[in-house]
Parts: sequence; C-alpha cells; structure tokens
Amino acid sequence: MRLLWDRISGKLSLKLSLGILMFLVVVFMVSLGILFTYARQMVKTQALERAELELSNTTQHVNELMNEVETSTRTAVWHLGESRLTPEWLLNYVRLVAVKNPDFDGCSVALEPNFFPQRRHFSVYAYNDKDTTVAKIEPPYDYFGKPWYKKSAELRQACWVEAYLEDVNGVETENYSDMVVSYSMPMFNQKKELVGVIATDLSMPWLSDVISKYKPYINSYTIMLGPEGQYFVHPDSTRLVKHTIFSDADPVTQQDMIALGREMVAGHKGMMKVKVNGEPCIVLYQSLTKAPWSMALICRESDLFAGYNKLLYILIPVLTFGLLLILVFCLNVISVMVEPLNKLTRKLSYITNGHFNEPIEFSTRKDVIGRLQNNFAEMQQALSSHIYNLNEINAQTEMMNHELEKASEEVQRADEKKNDFVQDLTHQIRTPLNIINGFTQVLRDDYASIPPEEIDDITETMQTNAVHISRMMSMLAVASNAGKDVKVNLKERVNLKELIDHVAMVYATRPPHTVELTTEVGVSDTHTVKTNRDFLTKALNELLFNAKKFTTEGHVKLSIKTDGLKVLFIVEDTGPGISADMRAKLFSNFEKGDILSEGLGLGLPVCRQLVRLIGGELKLDKSYTNGSRFIIVIPDEDAWVDLR
Repeated sequence: MRLLWDRISGKLSLKLSLGILMFLVVVFMVSLGILFTYARQMVKTQALERAELELSNTTQHVNELMNEVETSTRTAVWHLGESRLTPEWLLNYVRLVAVKNPDFDGCSVALEPNFFPQRRHFSVYAYNDKDTTVAKIEPPYDYFGKPWYKKSAELRQACWVEAYLEDVNGVETENYSDMVVSYSMPMFNQKKELVGVIATDLSMPWLSDVISKYKPYINSYTIMLGPEGQYFVHPDSTRLVKHTIFSDADPVTQQDMIALGREMVAGHKGMMKVKVNGEPCIVLYQSLTKAPWSMALICRESDLFAGYNKLLYILIPVLTFGLLLILVFCLNVISVMVEPLNKLTRKLSYITNGHFNEPIEFSTRKDVIGRLQNNFAEMQQALSSHIYNLNEINAQTEMMNHELEKASEEVQRADEKKNDFVQDLTHQIRTPLNIINGFTQVLRDDYASIPPEEIDDITETMQTNAVHISRMMSMLAVASNAGKDVKVNLKERVNLKELIDHVAMVYATRPPHTVELTTEVGVSDTHTVKTNRDFLTKALNELLFNAKKFTTEGHVKLSIKTDGLKVLFIVEDTGPGISADMRAKLFSNFEKGDILSEGLGLGLPVCRQLVRLIGGELKLDKSYTNGSRFIIVIPDEDAWVDLR
C-alpha cells in the first residue's frame, strides 16, 4: 500500500486523473443508489403481485376440484335411492363414479350394520389404478370407526374429512402414497334413518402434484395446513399429518413461523415475512372455501429479487468499465499536457533506474546541457556493451552447469534403475523358484501320503511358476534385441479365427481363473493375413495376461475387426485402468506403476516391440475410461490386393 501511494504521489497526471475519477464515482453512486432503491421497491411490488395471483389461482383450482367431488357425491346420494341399495347396483355405481372421474382416487359406499341379512359389514369400493378402474366388495372390516364414516355419521351431514393414511383395503399404512382426503355424505331412508355413508376420495400425492404446478419462482413451494396446523401438503413428505407447523417450529427462535401458523389456522388471508430454514422468505396465505384448510405460497426473497440482482451484476461491471475508460482518457490527456515537465527527468533517470540498453539520443545543442546529454549517451553505450558481454558469459556458464547437472542426474538415475532392476529380477525369479523347490521337496518326502487332488494343485502351482519364469526369460530375450536388426518372417498365412480360438484357449488355461474371456470376431472364418504368427500370438497373450492379472470383476474382452487396409485387435478390460502420470512412460522398459507389483515392467514394451517387428503398432485407447483398452494395428496385404 505504501509503494502504491508513493507511485501515485510521484505522478502528477495520475493524481489529477484519480481526483476526477473519485468525483465521478461519488456522483454515480448517489444517483444509482436513488435509482436502485426505487427500482427495488417496484420489483418487490410486482413480484408479490405475481405470487399473490399464483396463490389465488392455486386456491381457486383446489376449490374447484373439491366442488367437483362434492357435486359428484351429492349426485351419487340422489341416484342411490333406497330401492337401489343392492350389492350389484352399489358395485356398478361406484365403478361408474370412478370411471367418470379419473382425477378421483376412489369412491366407496359403506352400509350400516346388518343392512343386508346375514351380513353385518357391507362396503363396496372402486378406485383408479393408472388406466384401470377396479371395483370390489370389500372383505368385512370395522369401517364404522374410520374417520370418513364416523364423522359424517355422527354429524348426520356431509363434511370433508382430514387427510389420513389408508390403503384400498381399509388398513392403516405408513406409505405417503396412500394418503387421501375424503368428502363423506350420509344416506338416509324415508324414515330419516341412517343407512350408510358414501365417501369420495382425493389422493393427497395427486393433489400435491396439482398444487406444485403453480410455481411462480424456481425455489418457491406451496403448503396446506389442516385446522390444527397439521401438514396436508409439504415438499417434505415426512412431515405430513404427523407434524404440525407449531410442533416443528422452535418457540424461541421461530416465533414468526408460529404466528404464521396461527393466522392460517384462523382462516385469514395475508402476507408475512418469515425465516424458513434460516432463509428470509415472503409467505402469502389464504384459506379454502370448501374446508377449514389453509394454503400458503412460500417464496425466497432471493428469488423475488433475482431479476433485480441480475441487473446489478450487469450494471456494476459496465459501470466499472466506464469509469476505467474515463480514467484512461483523463490520464492520456493530462500526460500530454505535463510531458515537457517530465522530459528532462526521464533523460536523467535512465542510468539511475538501470535502463542501460535503452538508447539515449545525442543532442545537437552546443551548450552545457547538450554536452551533458552527449556524455550520458556515450556512458550508456559503454555500460550497455559491458553488461551485454557479462550476460553472455553468465548465460554460457549457466548452460554448461545445467548440462553437467543433467548428465550427472542421468548417470545417477541409470545406476539406480539398474540396481532396482537387478533386485526386482532377483526377487521375481527367486520367489517362483523357492515355490518350485519347496513343492519338489514335499513331493519327494511325502508323495505317498498326499491326496491326489492336492498333488494336482501342487503340480499346477509348480507349472504356473515355471511358466512365469519362462515368460520373464522370454521377455528379457526380446528386450535384449531392441534396436538390433532382427529378421522376421512375415510370409506366414494366419487364419484370424483360428488365432483367436488359440489365444482364448491359452487364456483359459493360465491362472488366475477369475474373469472369463469374451471374444468378438468381426471377420469371416476364412479371413487370413500375412504376418508372423508367433510374434502376434505372444503379443496378444501378453496383453490378455496383463488384463486378467489386474481385473478382479467385470470382463476381459478380445475383439477383432477390419478398418480399411488394416486389421485391429482390441483387448479391453474393466480393471483399475492406467493413471495419467503412468501413460507418459507406459512403453518404457522396467517401468511399473507399483515397484512391489509382480513383473519386470517389460510386458508392454515387449508387446510393442513384437508388434513393430511385424509391421504393426500397439497403442492405448485414452478415450476408454472403464479400465484399459489396447489396440494392435497390423496391415492387411489382401485388402491392398482387393483395392487394386
């Protein structure tokens, strides 16, 4: 900060420009502050009007749905006269109600005890299950104590029953998808005696989906409360019915939520500012006309002012950019005005500031100022030449030191790599040899007492380790020929289908037997290529061995297909894959991802060497991310012949 202040104090043009800029900033801030305050109030008013309209539309829609239910239920009571109260008529009628009203969850008719002789309980129920309407005579159960029956029977008048959890068989459940709200209406005979109750159900999840469609803002949502403040509709289904707005609110820190609940339970209409989960929100609430329930639309203040804030995000950068343009303009104009005052200072500060390479023009003046300027110009040329020679010598010395250091590191790295390889080779050979020697001694001393199946396991283990040693020796032999002129017979005619079958057979016999090989042959059974069968087979076996070794689950897959004038062999696995750091040195000799892992770090380099000897190329498919995928590409001479 001190350095910045010193720089500003030393620049007259900069000080004047900053003074003008500060004055403009104050003017802009005051003007925009007044403008944004007025605009914020307008945005808030319009947003609340929109939210209030959405809540009114939602409430009106729910009232219309409830009115449809009431109308349908009253019509059903009118149609179901005393003479039509037969099991068949009741069953057909509730089915008709459900079919005519697909938005209803169901319709049921339950009769008073012993209405039909020999049947204490009788109830029919029809409900919509997706595109199917199901109607049935329910098995006997105590529906007299259910809220949809008991409340209407006791009041002897139609009423809405608060949401409750009940499945289609009248059994209480904890599944929110079974929550319904019912409109119940009693049925009387000519003697004004109660004969039963008809109830029409609305699914609360369906009603909640209908209400959720009215969403003026991205994070806004609607809740519905019962007469006791219990949640009938809420985004968190775990709060429904069992929780109330009063039980969920902390009486110390959430007095605003409790006040909101009281207003809604009282059936009032209005707007209130509350905090929901620590977020400032505007809540608009309104009661329903058909039932003593109340709905509230909860909107975050951040959503109400989203457009306003977006405008700020645009205007602030634009304003900042404009002020910077003004600063640059003022700085340029004032700099031109004060340039004569700075000219002499710049001439004298060349040497003191270290600008030895920047030339100083010679003056044609004959007075003392001209001679002084010419002396400075000659001194600058001498210093520039001397410093240039010193920089050249330093650069050459630094380059030589860097090359010596790099050569020393290469020698040390090669020595360390040689020691690591010798130790690793000793370990990789000694371990299987010890296993073979140990099992040989066991067979020699206790052969007669060892069960046959255990002898088979021992011999298989010995064979596996012998193959492991043979494989390492083969890789060392191939690696030792790297860079030499090796003669390879490429005139063998190799049948690709037979080659894949042979490689698959070798894969199946070599442990570990964890993941089976999947083959996909995209060429005909008679397709052949001219190549070296032995080298190609060794390369494929080595790739499959690596894939099997590192894959514990999933699949190992060998595919073959043609691509124009080439044949592609694709080995794919679902193992751990190859890290980005390891890909750079993937085909380098003696490089392993884990120094303690099995192998000499020659598998992939040897594979590439074998493939290149037969005129092909081995590459890693970096686009494959579910494991590793290697592709061997060899030329197809027959395709060249067919093309000609």
